[in-house]
Amino acid sequence: MAPTGASAFVAAVDLMTSKRNRSAPSEPAPDRAVVDQSVADVRKRLSGAGRPNIAAELKRTLGDGIDCYGIKPADVHHIGLDLVRKLRTGGLALSIEIGDPLFRSGNLEEGLIGAQVVGALGRHIGGGDFDRFDAWVNALTNVQTTDALSLNCISRALAAKTSLAMRLIDWAKAPNPWRRRAAVSSFVPLVREGRFTTDALSVAEVVMNDQDEEVQRGVGNMLLEASRLQMDRIVEFLTAWKGRSPQQVIRVASAKLPPDTRSALLGS
Repeated sequence: MAPTGASAFVAAVDLMTSKRNRSAPSEPAPDRAVVDQSVADVRKRLSGAGRPNIAAELKRTLGDGIDCYGIKPADVHHIGLDLVRKLRTGGLALSIEIGDPLFRSGNLEEGLIGAQVVGALGRHIGGGDFDRFDAWVNALTNVQTTDALSLNCISRALAAKTSLAMRLIDWAKAPNPWRRRAAVSSFVPLVREGRFTTDALSVAEVVMNDQDEEVQRGVGNMLLEASRLQMDRIVEFLTAWKGRSPQQVIRVASAKLPPDTRSALLGS
């Protein structure tokens, strides 16, 4: 039977996307020497810029177990920006290959630069890049690199292939708290524009009782961003969770709501 209505529309979109992908010219294989030299240069600059006192502060803030050089975020950004400029014409495939060892290292500053370099070509990220990002999630060790990967990379893949939202529901059930945080944080740029709200709330449902504080802050922040354009819908969602979800989730999520509404949700 031929598809009709919404099914026909989806089928047509899939067909057009398939044809467009087949006709798009493929990027040349990344030059391994460029990849290796770029990674070495970044690590040399990071090592030279590291400061023990800043490393100690980062460990106090993010956890003693993190690996870091000890560099202020603004300085990390500038080092990454220099690499982005050098790779301006290199293409997404090259950026991903450079980002791969930086992210897989588990190091804080290397991961931030890896996400920055790939995110700079975010308009070229497609659904097919999601599996690479999925592998990088295994190397997450802290909230900063988790959100950098989520906002700069994973959200772009999700925007390009909506069915990936189902994968994020699976992430929200994972034992690894950083994978759960990434599941909700990846929706932030999208719900901020009023998009993907239904999918975002489906993921939020899974972690509304999460006991990890960073996951709680992550889902709260995502709901806060969604409330900017869809306040009534988010209030309805939060009302259903009143008294059942950790107070921190409701507190963060309701930060931009009218005072009376926020007080009602918080029971104060």
